Amino acid sequence: MKIRMYFPAMQFWNAPNLLTTWSVVAGFVSIILLLHDKLSWSFTSYAITILLDRLDGVVARRFRQSSTFGEQLDSLADVINFCLYPPLYVGIFYGFTTLWMLPFLLVYLMAGIWRLAYFNISGMQQVDKSVYFKGVPTTVCASWFLIIFALLHVSKMNLDLQLMLLCLFFLLTAIFMVSAIPYPKNGFVTKLLYMLVPGSVLLVWFVQG
Repeated sequence: MKIRMYFPAMQFWNAPNLLTTWSVVAGFVSIILLLHDKLSWSFTSYAITILLDRLDGVVARRFRQSSTFGEQLDSLADVINFCLYPPLYVGIFYGFTTLWMLPFLLVYLMAGIWRLAYFNISGMQQVDKSVYFKGVPTTVCASWFLIIFALLHVSKMNLDLQLMLLCLFFLLTAIFMVSAIPYPKNGFVTKLLYMLVPGSVLLVWFVQG
């Protein structure tokens, strides 16, 4: 009790909030590993980031530990993990000296934070018994980023062409995030990602070692 008196945020110390915090740590470790040319390990760490983002909500609902604090923490973690890290990942891997790519990276970043801010005030949408997001979630976009990045990397395609395709991806997903596209919660595409994300990590390990 005394600890909570001096550190009031500690009253929200629980399993789902800890998982959210670890997701940010895993994302940060992923960037550090990329800076040290450990691509396979970096990919693995980023996939763990995505997994932890999924688990924190599951655990919160399972043990009835959902809270406003947890929602805010999760949103802040999403800004870092899924809005900032994908463009940062590309910038580090391909080099920030390629200046023409910067507008695409920034558009993705800005669209991501606007999408999260909008979700914070609008929440989930419901029609009949169907629950859906308005606009594609940042987590989903980051998951597809991981998959496409892996496929381009193992393809041995020309690096300039890889970068052009990734910039196109950033532009399209930026539009999807802030659009009114209904994205079903736990729909087919989301379930497909449960297989494709681990598969992309295994693919990079198989090729990269």
